[in-house]
Amino acid sequence: MKNFLLSLFLICFLNMSAQDSDFNELVQNGIALHDAGDFDKAIAEYQKALEIQPKSSLVHYEIAYSYFSIKDYEKAEEHAEKSINLDSQNLLPSYIVLGNSLDMQGKTKKALKVYEKAIKKFKNYLLLYNYAYTNFKAGNVDAAEAAVLDAIENNASHASSHLLLSQIMDQKGNRIAAMLPLYYFLLLEPNSERAAREYRRLTGYMELGVKKTSEKSIDVNLPILDNSGFGPAELLLSMQKATHITEGNVQKSKLELFAETNQSLFSILSELQEDHHGFYWDFYVSLYTDFVNADLVEPFSYFISLSQGDDALNWISANEEHFDQFKNWFEK
Repeated sequence: MKNFLLSLFLICFLNMSAQDSDFNELVQNGIALHDAGDFDKAIAEYQKALEIQPKSSLVHYEIAYSYFSIKDYEKAEEHAEKSINLDSQNLLPSYIVLGNSLDMQGKTKKALKVYEKAIKKFKNYLLLYNYAYTNFKAGNVDAAEAAVLDAIENNASHASSHLLLSQIMDQKGNRIAAMLPLYYFLLLEPNSERAAREYRRLTGYMELGVKKTSEKSIDVNLPILDNSGFGPAELLLSMQKATHITEGNVQKSKLELFAETNQSLFSILSELQEDHHGFYWDFYVSLYTDFVNADLVEPFSYFISLSQGDDALNWISANEEHFDQFKNWFEK
């Protein structure tokens, strides 16, 4: 009898071990397929895994993520909710997928509530960023700004957070405050498809309100100044552009003029910083002041221009020593 029970136990144990092995293999296969962009096959693997362990929060999260990737937001919502309700092992990523899935279905209020609930549990930059982005799309600009500032303080290397902050300040009509995080975004991501697009937006800010109307006439429409402390920098930016379109600058390249503008802008901001405080001054302006003091504005300017073609690379190759100083600072 004892031998029979022992044999039965061993059979059950081996079956369970085999099932665990099959389950783990299916999950790993699904993850590999998802990472390779084969989302439908990944979902098929996860569904097989759920037949073995239907209450696996990990698999419900992974399949939700794959459904989200093929834009089946209802299925993504369903499985993300199941993952959250099962246990706490995969809460953070499941909350993010759930919030994003609701947002993509136009369920903005529900998405915001999910993010708010999750943020109470996790002070995570991705949660904060997604909460900010959803608020921004819903027109809650102040709430979006507050959340994305928290996201940056949580993880300053998240490029999209700086980009979102720039877009928020653009909507608020503050040109300098929109430019400051945009510079930082390009520092983190200088040579991508969206970097090229955002670089054009940055240089576009430099041209606002300035127009050459004839060979000897330039119209300069100065911006309405606010109480942000950036007024003198706004004035300088407009006058700098007017100077650049005079005959004396015809022979200079766009990148040379870009670097000159950055030098002038960062210099005046560093002078203004003594009398101003707050996130934009303490985080962004402090950094750009360091560039001014270390003579790194020029290599910085060419580095963030890498999306613009060979001219930036040619300058870097021709000025290796100066660029190495910037690179050494960047790697610290």
